[in-house]
Amino acid sequence: MGIFIGNLQPGTTTSDLLDFMGDHEGITDIEIVKRRSEEGEVRFGHILFQSEAYAEKAIKLQQKKDLYGSMVLVREFVSRADDERRSVGLPVAQHAESDRRQADRRHS
Repeated sequence: MGIFIGNLQPGTTTSDLLDFMGDHEGITDIEIVKRRSEEGEVRFGHILFQSEAYAEKAIKLQQKKDLYGSMVLVREFVSRADDERRSVGLPVAQHAESDRRQADRRHS
């Protein structure tokens, strides 16, 4: 099981995330993802754990904590069937293309 850590400051490293997590046991992998958007660079992290129990403990202990002046978002993440990842509890963006395709199907 893994967790999503959002709202990371530029320059945040995997070592910073490991320090942020403190003495949490069971961490198997840490990854930082950087994406560009209209607002600038967006950074978030994924931390994988050996078990669901370790991940749930980390989520509870890291809620509403500050990392380098930014309140980070800590949530469970899941992999969707189409290999896209998203954080549980965040809204899923709708794409105009898929809306158009659904409208086309209704009129067929």
